[in-house]
Amino acid sequence: MQFGPSSSIMTKMTLLVSLGTLAVLAFVLVTSQIYTRDIILDNAQTSALNQAKSVARHLDVALASVATTTKNLAITLECGTWNETALLELLGRVVHQDEEMFGSAIAFEPHAFRADLKAYAPYYCKNGSGLKYMQLGNESYDYFIKDWYRIPRELKRSIWSAPYFDEGGADVLMTTFACPFFQENDFGDVKKIKGIVTADLSLERLTEMVSAVRVQKTGYAFLISEYGTILAHPNTAWVMRESMFSLAEETGDPVIAQAGRTMVHEGSGFIDIGRAMTGKDSFMAFARLPSTGWSLGVISPKNELLAELASLHRNIALLSIAGIALLLVVSFLVARSITSPLRRMAHATGKVAHGDLDIDLPDAGRADEIGQLASAFVHMTEDLKKYISDLTRTTAAKQRIESELSIAATIQKSMLPSKFPAFPGRDEFDIFALMRPAKEVGGDFYDFFLVDEQHLCVVVGDVSGKGVPASLFMAVTKYLVEAAAGESSRPDEILKKVNAQLARKNESCMFVTLFLGILDTRTGELLYANAGHNPPLLIAADGKNEFLGRPGGPILGVMDDAVFSMDRLVLKSGEVLLTYTDGVTEAADTEGRFFSENGIQHTIESLETRDVREISESLLTKIDSFCHGALQADDITILTLKFGSTAIRKS
Repeated sequence: MQFGPSSSIMTKMTLLVSLGTLAVLAFVLVTSQIYTRDIILDNAQTSALNQAKSVARHLDVALASVATTTKNLAITLECGTWNETALLELLGRVVHQDEEMFGSAIAFEPHAFRADLKAYAPYYCKNGSGLKYMQLGNESYDYFIKDWYRIPRELKRSIWSAPYFDEGGADVLMTTFACPFFQENDFGDVKKIKGIVTADLSLERLTEMVSAVRVQKTGYAFLISEYGTILAHPNTAWVMRESMFSLAEETGDPVIAQAGRTMVHEGSGFIDIGRAMTGKDSFMAFARLPSTGWSLGVISPKNELLAELASLHRNIALLSIAGIALLLVVSFLVARSITSPLRRMAHATGKVAHGDLDIDLPDAGRADEIGQLASAFVHMTEDLKKYISDLTRTTAAKQRIESELSIAATIQKSMLPSKFPAFPGRDEFDIFALMRPAKEVGGDFYDFFLVDEQHLCVVVGDVSGKGVPASLFMAVTKYLVEAAAGESSRPDEILKKVNAQLARKNESCMFVTLFLGILDTRTGELLYANAGHNPPLLIAADGKNEFLGRPGGPILGVMDDAVFSMDRLVLKSGEVLLTYTDGVTEAADTEGRFFSENGIQHTIESLETRDVREISESLLTKIDSFCHGALQADDITILTLKFGSTAIRKS
C-alpha cells in the first residue's frame, strides 16, 4: 500500500490516523510518565513522611511514658517521709514495671536523706532478667557534678539529658530524664529541692525500637540528637561516635551536612539526599520528637519508591501496542465505508468556506452515524447563520456600551482636579492626588479647593460598589461636599449636611466613606472629620509616621440624622498628611495577602523624599510590585498634602 498524492482517501486516512495516533500516544506516554511520576512521588513522599511522624510519635510516647513515670515517682517522694527499705522497694518496683526504662536513681541533696550521709543515691538498672542495685554516692562517682543532676537542680525543672556514657554507673550509653523533687520549709511557701529522680533509657533500646521500622525493602530509619549526633542507626559503629556533620567531613559529601542541618532546624520534612549515606539514590523523610528535640530520619531508595511507576509504564506500553494494532484494522474498515459521504461533505464544506450556507446533503436522511454527521452539519450551518446574525447585533451593542463607558470615564476624570501643581502661586502648602479605578469608571474620588484665601478643603471618599452606579453616586457626593463647604467651615457640620442629602431618597442603599479636612494655610491648623473612612497617615519631617486614630464616625447616606465628630491637629512645617482609600490597604497579591497599613508605613519609611508627587507615585509603584500581576479588585486613590515652606505665615 503506497502513500502519495494519488493515494485513495481510505489509504491516506488509515495511515494518517495511525501516524497521528502514534504521535498522540507518544505524547500521552511522555506526559503520563511525568505526571504519574509526580503523583506517585507525592504519594510516596506523603507516605514516608507519615511513617516518619508515626514512628516519631511512637518513640515520643515511649519517652513520655518514662518521663511520666519519673514525675509520678517525684510526686510520691514529696509525700511523707521514706525509710531506706521502703525507698529501695519503691525504686526497684518502678524500674521492674516500666518496660522502656533501663534504670532509675533517687539522688538526694547533701545530708538530705540522712544527716550522717553527704551523698546518697540508690540506683536500680536492668541486668539480664533481673535488677542490679548500686549506690551512686561514693568516692569514685561524684553525682553532684553530673549534668543529669546539676542542670535540673539549677533550672528547678525536668530535662532530658544529652546522650552520654555512664562511666562508673551503669557503664552503658544512655540518655536520662531527670526530675527534681522538693520539700517545703517551715513556712510552707517556698519549696526547697530535696533531690533529683532520674530515669535512664539505653541507646541500645532506642536502636532496637528504630531498627524495628520497616522501610520498603532496603530502607532504614535512624535517630539523631538536637546537635546532629547519631543516637540510633543500623550501623552501630556510628552510634555516639559520629554525627551527620562528622560523616559529611569524612566522606566529603556536603549533602549529609545539609540534611543534618535541615533535620536539626526544621520540625519535619522530605528531602532528596542523592547517594549520601546509602550509596544509591534515596529520599529521606524526617520528623522531630517534641519531648527531646531529637529527629528521626527514614531513608527510602528511589527505585523502590518508584517501582509502581515502572510497572505502570510497562503495562501502558503493552496496552498501547495492542491498541495501535486494533486501530489500524478499524481505521481501514471505517475509512472504506465513509469515503463517499465524506466527499459530499467535503464539497459542502467548500461551499460553506466561501460563505454559501445554503447547502443540501442527501446523506442527512441516513440512519447511521454518517447520516447523523450530515444532519449535524446541516444544523450547524443553520446555527451558524443565526450566530452570525446575533453576533452582528451583539458586536454593535458592545461597541456602543464601550463607547459610552469611555465617555463616562473621561467625564469622571474631568470632574477630579488633575493639574499639578494645583496652586502654583501658593508656597504655604503643596498637594498631589491620583486615582486609578478598578473598572472603566469607579466610586473613589478626591477633591481639594480653597474655601477662601487662607483655608484649603481636602476630601477623599469611597462609594460602595463599582462601575457606573458608584460613579454617579460619587459625582453627587462630590458636588454636595463643595456646596456644603461653601456654607460652613466645620468639617462635622459639612458631613452632616451631605449625609442628610444623600440619605434622602437613597433607594439603592448605597453609602460613602469619606475623610474631610480643612487646613488653615497660615497656621497649619487642620480641622478634620472622618465618616467611616481609613485613617490618614501623618508623616513628620524626620520620617516618623503615625495613623490619626482608627476609622471613625458613621458612613454617609444611611441614616439622615447621623452625628459626626470633629478633631483638630496642628501641622508643623515639613509635615505631610497622606490620605487614601481602602483600595490601597486591601490591594492583594496572588496569594490573597493584603498590602495593609503596615505596607504603607514601610513604604513611607523607605523613602528619603518628602515631595508629595514622589510619595504618591512611589506608594502606587510599591502596591503594583506587591500585587505582582494580581488583578486590581478595588479603586485606588491617594492624596498627599504637605504643609510648610521656608517661612510660615502668621495669622
